[in-house]
Amino acid sequence: MKTENLTIDRRYGRVLYETAKEEKHLDETHDELVALREIYEDVPELGRILSDDRLEPFEKVDILHELDKEFSETISKFLRVIYEYGRMDEVPQIIEEFEFLYYENKGILVADVTSAVPLTDEQVTNVESEIAKNFGYEKVILRSKVDPDILGGLIVNAAHKVIDNSVKKQLETMHKELLK
Repeated sequence: MKTENLTIDRRYGRVLYETAKEEKHLDETHDELVALREIYEDVPELGRILSDDRLEPFEKVDILHELDKEFSETISKFLRVIYEYGRMDEVPQIIEEFEFLYYENKGILVADVTSAVPLTDEQVTNVESEIAKNFGYEKVILRSKVDPDILGGLIVNAAHKVIDNSVKKQLETMHKELLK
């Protein structure tokens, strides 16, 4: 993702967070965004379909109306604005920013951890403890993902930082050093 899009996604996420906070609907908005993210996970092409030219505008609007009738006025307005600016494919990233702020407000850090194999319960506990200590949080919500391509080690994405301690990254670094 381009840095420009990331900055814009963060801005939209922050505005949505501030709006929900002002309206005193933070928890409800968070719950609805979790449901919206699930829709995007179930239909991965949804964002691109609503952002590109494969459908006529009236068809996109019909899909948007079907989508937003499931949600509160806050989320419906949010979806309409995002649609108008052609950013429906960025909704998951906007939700990520909202969620970062939502949990940060509660003193909780959400960390995405990628490993080559599934982590055991003991490893999850150890990783949560290390991340909490290194990032200065009391509580960590760990979202694990398995990617055999990293070969070993971990990739941690938390608090807008990525720590890549994967074997793949280490091998790439060694390869570059050897080519010098």
